[in-house]
Amino acid sequence: MQCRAEGLCHTVPAKRSRVTRRNRGFSIIGTITKSLQLGLEETLSISDPSFRSHELSWMSFSSFRIRKKTHIQLQFRPLSANGILFYVAQHLKAQSVNGSVQLRYNLGNRTIILETLQKVTINGSTWHMIKAGRVGAEGYLDLDGINVTEKVKAEMSSLDTNTDFYIGGVSSLNLVNPMAIANEPVGFQGCIREVIINNQELQLTELGAKGGANVGDCDGTACGYNVCRNRGKCIVNGTTFSCRCSPHWAGNTCDQSLYCLNNLCLHQSICIPDQSFSYSCLCTLGWEGRYCENKTSFSTAKFMGNSYIKYIDANYRMRNLQFTAVSLNFSTTKTEGLIIWIGKAQNEENDFLAIGLQNQSLKIAVNLGEGISVPMIYSNGTFCCNKWHHVIIIQNQTLIKAYLDDNLILSEDIDPHKKFVALNYDGISYLGGFEYGRKVNIVTQEIFKRDFVGKIKDVFFQDSKKIELIKSEGYNVYNGDEQN
Repeated sequence: MQCRAEGLCHTVPAKRSRVTRRNRGFSIIGTITKSLQLGLEETLSISDPSFRSHELSWMSFSSFRIRKKTHIQLQFRPLSANGILFYVAQHLKAQSVNGSVQLRYNLGNRTIILETLQKVTINGSTWHMIKAGRVGAEGYLDLDGINVTEKVKAEMSSLDTNTDFYIGGVSSLNLVNPMAIANEPVGFQGCIREVIINNQELQLTELGAKGGANVGDCDGTACGYNVCRNRGKCIVNGTTFSCRCSPHWAGNTCDQSLYCLNNLCLHQSICIPDQSFSYSCLCTLGWEGRYCENKTSFSTAKFMGNSYIKYIDANYRMRNLQFTAVSLNFSTTKTEGLIIWIGKAQNEENDFLAIGLQNQSLKIAVNLGEGISVPMIYSNGTFCCNKWHHVIIIQNQTLIKAYLDDNLILSEDIDPHKKFVALNYDGISYLGGFEYGRKVNIVTQEIFKRDFVGKIKDVFFQDSKKIELIKSEGYNVYNGDEQN
């Protein structure tokens, strides 16, 4: 997006019809407050970076996968009506143009442009919030809660990037693709804070950035946005800072609950503060009790909704990845929940085979490489009331078969062309959910909404040997053997 000095940002309709297959990307252009004449190479503590449009002012960060989906959130306070807020090529860009904000991206066949209806304040007095991105070819742009959406029918839906993520400008204006801008490229002038890309927050500091130049600190102090956590107040102490914490919080940055400072949780359990001004302990597998003081064992795992088991397949390197078979029994009283996720679950590109519940229906989802298949749903059963069900899923190249209570409920070839035929799951499977703090809806890209609540037993993976769940990694999983 780009903005001119008079404070306006606009799209250029003629640009929409241009086609380029060589340069793809994503960009946002915008503005920000007055910056300091200091570069990253100088000794300077940066908490909220400031940028100068009349100098080459920028920060760069190592890029990561944004191929299928790109979600960007950032706050900015502009002093100029034009400037690059975010840029990655081939190409996606957010920028301020004549006071409006533009989002531009090109997936290979044409440049798509979104522009906000309202203008930003460019006197350095107002922080603005941008939420922008795309899912496949469909883009969205939100400025201070007002949304613009572009529905696009396009043959291409993936964004392959080949540069770092740039904030506030780029290392050379010659890097900017002409299709990514409305006018001549200019850097941003003002301040930027809280940049989050696909749920990963960039560390906008002199230590967190990969590179940069001519970047200052927004207020010239060590205090910055959200330096002190949990509503703590930042106090400047010369070139450093301290935090005055709100009640119930402690630590240098107010990130430690008072109730967990001297907790009694045992055996590597996790202390979780709760709303009753106390805490609870998430026990590692094999332990239970208020403080995880009691040793336990089980063959049936009971999941509480914030539980998980991570199973590592020791024989993964010897497996035929074109064939996968998993069998298990489960019972539940809930209508939603992830039962098993076979795959690394680190980013959207990872292969996976997953089973779960959605709206009281059995849901199966598969990704063998290029994209996610349409999730397969079986809704003729009732999964409630703690009734046990037996499910078997078999992947034979691109043919997926599912059995429920010994009845074949699904047989579908997800890719008759056999472009990708192997499930590269890296030997990792999750039961019931993911590690503490990793929300199921975010990790699974909304394929599943919640952690599993219920019981799982008799898990077989790839062969006839039953998995001993108690010997795996996991937390907050209890003995479900009683009353099976």
